[in-house]
Amino acid sequence: MIRYLLAMLLSAGAVYIAILYESTAFTLLGFTLLFLMLLSMGYLFYEKKSLRVTMNMLPALADRQKPIYVSARATHRYRGCHGRIMVQVAISREGHRARRCKWLREEYEKPTRGKEKSSVEQSFSVLLSVAQAGNYEIRLRKIRIYDLTGLFCVEQRRAVRGERAMLAVLPPFYLMRIRLSEAVRSFAGDAEVYDSLRSGTDSSELLQLRPFRDGDKLRNIHWKLSAKADELLVRENSRPRGCPVAVLAETAGNFQETRLQCAASLSFCLLDLDCPHYVSWYSGYQQDVVRMRVDDEESFYETFLYLLREEGGNRVSSADLQARYREKYGGEPVLHHIRVTAGPCICVDSQEAVCLKASALERELAEMELML
Repeated sequence: MIRYLLAMLLSAGAVYIAILYESTAFTLLGFTLLFLMLLSMGYLFYEKKSLRVTMNMLPALADRQKPIYVSARATHRYRGCHGRIMVQVAISREGHRARRCKWLREEYEKPTRGKEKSSVEQSFSVLLSVAQAGNYEIRLRKIRIYDLTGLFCVEQRRAVRGERAMLAVLPPFYLMRIRLSEAVRSFAGDAEVYDSLRSGTDSSELLQLRPFRDGDKLRNIHWKLSAKADELLVRENSRPRGCPVAVLAETAGNFQETRLQCAASLSFCLLDLDCPHYVSWYSGYQQDVVRMRVDDEESFYETFLYLLREEGGNRVSSADLQARYREKYGGEPVLHHIRVTAGPCICVDSQEAVCLKASALERELAEMELML
């Protein structure tokens, strides 16, 4: 709109000078600017009606301070000559009013024909980085449409209304030394997940059938299959793959991101040692203690995707969290409880808590060693 006002002022000034000095050149210049402005307004009004911008799919998870590729696609209803378009994307943290905006740049490629024969598509992209972990909403805020000359433009919000996506930004996690005892490694427990490598005594799940060896018990022989195979086959039962460790993450108070880093580092290192475990916290949404089982990479990211949604609004301390956990899940015992509290501090069972410095978290986690 400011460019149109400047064009009107220039046109009026050219006409005034033409009348004052009886100059034909300034008269043509003034009317040319006026005609160009009216032609541009008509073209941009047409573009506003025929333009639709959609956001391409974003990943559900991203790492902190890593670039995120945000792209969009503009579809023109009719084919023809189209000017430059800029799309503004806004990123805001869930539960916060602060918003950061950035313009998507048009990719330098030839406009492609859309699904409809008369439509034309253009692509836009930008790289964003997020400094803090948490849940973020990324949405298209508005577009700026330029005419063919690039001198005049208008802004439009209706063409991008409702185009948004949610993005969870994970905190960085670091390597730490954890030593597992034989009791932890051989823990069976009660679970619906079974070990695919080690045999057990659960007759409801079959691990494998193998030839008879000296020392095998006769009751483990599968007589029907042995008769078909003309050799003795022994049935090996599987064993439940229980979780010997529970990581209790406190979500109340300050320094939430450093506690998330400690909990994520613990969970990742336990996963790397092939130790299934629980990650538990007090959910402000459910007003109760919740837990999720982590035994593969997919469950790891899913767990911390839910944990990131907790903004620390509850007032449940670490001691209360452990008491509530034992009250709710006391029928499913675990060998060790690892509490991650404010500070951040890490406490295993009843041992004295080890407090870490948030400014040197990576170094201190690498230097400490947990015995489970």
